[in-house]
Amino acid sequence: MRITLKLGKPLWGLLALTWCLFDLSIATAAPQGSDTSSPGYSFGPVAVEISVRESTGGLLASGAVVRLRGLGVNVEQTEITGEAGAAVFQRVIAGEYEVEVKASGHKTALEQVSVMGVGSTYRFFVYVQPEDATGSEASSAPASAPLMTPKLQGLIDKGLEKMRKKQFEAAAEEFAKAAKLAPGNPDVVYLWGMSYWALQNKDEAKKKFELAISLRPTHAKALVALGELQLVNGDGAEAAKDLEKAFQVDGADWRTHYLLAHAYVKTKELAKAEEHAARSSELAKERGAPVRLLLGKIQFAEGKRADAKQTFEELQRSFPAEPAAKSAAAALESIRKFEAEAAASREASEKTRAVASVAPPAIEVAPVPEDRTWAPPDVDSKEYLIAQSASCKDDELMANAQRRMKQQLANFEKFAATEQIEHIPVDARGVSGASRTKQFSYLVFVKHVNNDFIYLEEMRDGGTDLSEFPTQLATTGLVSMGVALLDKQYQDDFEYKCEGLTQWRGKPAWQIHWIQRQDKPGRILLWRNVRGLYPIALRGRLWISANTFDLLHLETDLRDPVQELELTRDHLIVDYGPVKFENGRKQLWLPWHAEMYMELHGKRYHHKHTLSNYVLFSVDSTHKVAAPKQPPPTPEEH
Repeated sequence: MRITLKLGKPLWGLLALTWCLFDLSIATAAPQGSDTSSPGYSFGPVAVEISVRESTGGLLASGAVVRLRGLGVNVEQTEITGEAGAAVFQRVIAGEYEVEVKASGHKTALEQVSVMGVGSTYRFFVYVQPEDATGSEASSAPASAPLMTPKLQGLIDKGLEKMRKKQFEAAAEEFAKAAKLAPGNPDVVYLWGMSYWALQNKDEAKKKFELAISLRPTHAKALVALGELQLVNGDGAEAAKDLEKAFQVDGADWRTHYLLAHAYVKTKELAKAEEHAARSSELAKERGAPVRLLLGKIQFAEGKRADAKQTFEELQRSFPAEPAAKSAAAALESIRKFEAEAAASREASEKTRAVASVAPPAIEVAPVPEDRTWAPPDVDSKEYLIAQSASCKDDELMANAQRRMKQQLANFEKFAATEQIEHIPVDARGVSGASRTKQFSYLVFVKHVNNDFIYLEEMRDGGTDLSEFPTQLATTGLVSMGVALLDKQYQDDFEYKCEGLTQWRGKPAWQIHWIQRQDKPGRILLWRNVRGLYPIALRGRLWISANTFDLLHLETDLRDPVQELELTRDHLIVDYGPVKFENGRKQLWLPWHAEMYMELHGKRYHHKHTLSNYVLFSVDSTHKVAAPKQPPPTPEEH
């Protein structure tokens, strides 16, 4: 219920920041006169539509056989998808169901869906993967993270330090030792590849990136690095393939779109190249000078001279001191020369000769600007692949997520977990330093005040004693954060917008953007110091399961920098997943892993939180502890 972060004595004396959740209520909307005492919310049979999708999100063109089987409900039906790629089941009662989809040329897909019995129709989604799909990209549960021992971490830290000092051969040696110690760790192999690339040994770099991807097919950083390397080698088709896959599994920031634009220039698909260059320009913001230069050249090559001229002129106005502005001036001179000679040719009836005399500016593969970002992209500087023809209603989606949350918490009173916190310093160049870790026991109390009011309280052994934390930065309240953003009581504090259907960990998910309203004070995040409390306005995204309405992923950022605190960045990432209690008889969606990136007084902080070994204190007994079936894994990159 409370997230409290305390910072020691950097510049201001004792400074603390608190994410505070007041009166956590999970109220739900139900038909008038309905009995909401049962967490199942059964109000009557509904129609269930199963929309079958390709891995890219498009409708499955060929037919599929869809089976709906009840889990604890004696129901089993089979239907064939129609022309719209959907199978419809009538008069389905509330409950949990398993959906099985079989389609020619695709792997059999299984999904669990939750029918709550509210309304008249439920629409669910199943993504099917091609038969030749490899690895874990279709798996809803990420593989457990490779074991990180102190010795392995030490080797990685040494390698990163050598990279920072540009001692690339020495860095490669450290990463080679780490890879020998942990041959199945794709992150180590990726770093090894980056050291070879810095040495301009492209063949070895390529081998290492390919090995990292074989170990984890959804390793987005390795996919982007491989795509960039292929692009430099002149293979636009392969570059586009790997970069599009990275976009599909982990979204795309400005840099990925910039690389894709170059890749499609190589394959002479200029319409696609223009689309990615335009998106890169929108996302790059202050880094957008080389992107706009590329966009203008693509537009000129397409014959869109007016658009190209406007793009080059905007580049000159927005980035007058950038080298790209000089190139834009030269391109504008080419356009003026083109237009002058074209006019002269019309007068002389020699149009063919004149048009051929001026060629569009060459579109070479420009070096991608070095990106030494120390934190992930801002939530508004990255986008994800959105499926077409899959609409969502904000209010309806939020109501279903609220019902699901209440249903999940109904039979819980108290549970505990082991929390590991890893503190990582980050220097001004964005290079991570040696990490320090500490483990705690973490407790969550679920207090059922009444049917519509559930209150969460969280604490750890050691509390918020600053001496217990390596960087004097403590947190509590990780579970409450996601619950509050789905709570009806806080819903009016934010503007929610469902952006569409995407995937998270290979499963269909609704992507929701949210931002703190200007006329509402921040109640989710509070910083505090000896001078008082500072409510912080936030924005971010939620990813809600399209089939069960569970919270899958959460990212937050500051809506505005906080000048009073010199707080310029506060980025939070939380991955959620199912935790099974009492030999699998009870399940609750809880945080698996969280990362925080903060920039305060010019200093940077990166913290990783991993929760595992969850145990349950029963709500209807003498608080007997029941061990979970297995600890949740630390998710890989999505």
